[in-house]
Amino acid sequence: MADRAPGAHGSRSGLNPVQGETMAKSMMMQKPRDEIVEDRPKGCPNCGSTSLFFDPVRSELVCDSCGLVLGTQPVDPGPDWSPYEEGAARAGPPESVLLPDGGLGNTMGAGGRDAAGRPMSAGEAARFGRLRRVSQWTRLRGTERSLSGALAKVNQLASRLSLPTDFRERAAVILRKALRADLARGRSMDAIVAACVYLATRALGAPRSLQEVAHAGEVTVHRLAATAKLIARETKVTTMPPRPADFVSRFASELGVRPEVAERALALLADHADALAMAPPLGAAAGALYLAGELEGEKLKQSNVSQVAGVSEVTLRKYYKSLRQSAIPSEAA
Repeated sequence: MADRAPGAHGSRSGLNPVQGETMAKSMMMQKPRDEIVEDRPKGCPNCGSTSLFFDPVRSELVCDSCGLVLGTQPVDPGPDWSPYEEGAARAGPPESVLLPDGGLGNTMGAGGRDAAGRPMSAGEAARFGRLRRVSQWTRLRGTERSLSGALAKVNQLASRLSLPTDFRERAAVILRKALRADLARGRSMDAIVAACVYLATRALGAPRSLQEVAHAGEVTVHRLAATAKLIARETKVTTMPPRPADFVSRFASELGVRPEVAERALALLADHADALAMAPPLGAAAGALYLAGELEGEKLKQSNVSQVAGVSEVTLRKYYKSLRQSAIPSEAA
């Protein structure tokens, strides 16, 4: 029988040299942080210098004098901060009400390569595809799964109305309250989403009209109004009724008029609020803006103003004449 070669005792345990080296590295990584630091050499064996620095990019310990690489160090899996340090902590992205799981879940990424960058075989790719589908269904609970499609509709409707992020977040909060109160049972999800966005715009002081939200959400005005009334009553969402002054700035921006015209329209609405107490906000805002353009020397077309405001030209002329009768005497004085 041939003599066993030195170092062949590792084969007795069934480990090849590569596996033994991997296990040794993993054991080094499991050492406490202080022991890893103590294993580092104190000086350079080539020049005797004690000026050593660790290159974190290459994970190498290098002599600062002669450039000799003394060795590689394993990646330290421990934290880079002490729990006794003030304000030292790790944090990921903040929670978001626009995501069904709050942004705290994880997903399996797609791709045909493994963690080492090697291409996967067809069988492995198919297996990971099945695992990815199972992960997508099991990472969300029942309520979160129903929220997934509804929140996507909130973002879509808000994009059509050009609403910023704070409006989307307020609509998502109202939507969660409505679903928690079981208001979606037997009702269209499109109407629920449109009503939540409509209530969010009113709650944040930049209301959109029922006609505008209904057209963007592809629901009828009657269904939107009834659904918004139900959600506001059951979820106790407090909203202020829309005022004509809330629409003037947006209408003036869409018409491209001068800032003086918008300021004059706001002044007309403030000075004659009693005469417009029972007027619809859109019609009063359109009439005030048209009259302000006339007083400031900027002639506007009735068709353009009525189209932007979403009212008929008859309604525009009605409140234009009402404001003119009460405003012209004060202007002349």
